[in-house]
Amino acid sequence: MISPPDLPALRAQIIELAAIPGPAGHEDAIARHLAGRLAPLADAVTIDALANVTARFGPETGAPRVAVVAHSDTVGFLVKRVDPAGFLRVVAVGGVNLKALPGAAVQVGPHPGVIGVRAQHLARPGDLTVEVDDLAVEIDPALAPAIAIATPVTFAPRAVALGETMLASPSLDNRAGCAVLLALAARLRADPPPCTVFLIASAQEETTCAGAAHALARTRPDYALFVDGTLSYDTPETAGRGAVRLGGGPVLTAYLYVSGLNGWHAHPGLRAHLARVAAETGLPVQHDAVHGLMSDARVTLPLAVPSALIGLPLRGKHAPLETVDLRDVAAAVDLLAAALHAPAPDLSRG
Repeated sequence: MISPPDLPALRAQIIELAAIPGPAGHEDAIARHLAGRLAPLADAVTIDALANVTARFGPETGAPRVAVVAHSDTVGFLVKRVDPAGFLRVVAVGGVNLKALPGAAVQVGPHPGVIGVRAQHLARPGDLTVEVDDLAVEIDPALAPAIAIATPVTFAPRAVALGETMLASPSLDNRAGCAVLLALAARLRADPPPCTVFLIASAQEETTCAGAAHALARTRPDYALFVDGTLSYDTPETAGRGAVRLGGGPVLTAYLYVSGLNGWHAHPGLRAHLARVAAETGLPVQHDAVHGLMSDARVTLPLAVPSALIGLPLRGKHAPLETVDLRDVAAAVDLLAAALHAPAPDLSRG
C-alpha cells in the first residue's frame, strides 16, 4: 500500500494531468505529455495515428505479454455554431453529465468561457431538464467571430481538496487512471516483472473505443488489465444501488452492460487472480457488476484477449467536477504492481 505521505504527490500528478485538454478525438496534447513522462522509464514509447501512447517495459519477444490500459481522453464538446450575438452552440463528445452543466466554467480552445444558465428570477417550468441544444457557451464577444466550427470545448481546470485524501476535479475519468500508469511505470523501471508490460494510454474511449482496439491488435498481449473510472454508491441519491464507496479500494468489475450487444464480461480466472493477489498483499478491493457503464475492455472480446477491469470509484462521473479518494488510486497502483510480479494466472476455461 502506498503510504499517506505519498498521497500529496499523487494528488499533484492527477491535477497536472486533469488540466491538459483532451476530449475524445483530440488527445494530442495529453499524448505528448504522457509520452514525455514515460520515455525516460520505458524501453520504447510510441504515439500512433490515433494518438494512443504505448510504452513497452521488457523484451519485445521471449516473455509473456501483458497490457495495462487507461484511456487518456475525456468527455467534452465541439463548437457547432456561433450565434450572431457571440454565443457558441455545441455538440457533446461522449456522455456529458447534462444536469451539472449550466453555469459551469469551460475552455474554448485556450479561451475561458461559461455555459450560460437562465437567471433564477426568470426561471421557467422545465429548466431542470437540460438538452445539449439548450446550451450556449458565453465567451468574450470579441473572440467569438474567430472561433472555428469544431473547436474543442472542455471543462475548465479546477482542483478542490476535500480533506487529506479526497480530490474533486474535472476529467478524473480517466486522468486518475493515467496517473496510475505513470506511477506504475516508475515501479516497473525500479523492479522489472517477469513479463513484458505494455502501458497503453488509449484514445477515443468516450466515443468509439477504437484506440484500445488498435493498440491491443498491434501489441498482441496474452491478457489485458484496464484501469478506468467507475461508479460509487455512497451519496444520498445513490445509496442502496450498490456497495462501492470512495475509500473502499479499487473495484474488480465483473460485468458491464449498456444496451443491445454493448456488454463485457471479465475473464473469471483473471479477476480471481487479482482478488487473490489483493488478499495476499492486504490490499482493499471492492466488487461490482454495472448496468449503464462501458469501457475500453469491451474491445478484448472480439480479439479473444482475456481481460479484467480495475475501477477507480468516482462520484459525479462525467460532471464538471468528479470526486475520487486518492487511497483508491494508490491501491490500484499497488495491486497492478503486485499482480505483474505474481506467478502468471491460469487463463484456461472449461
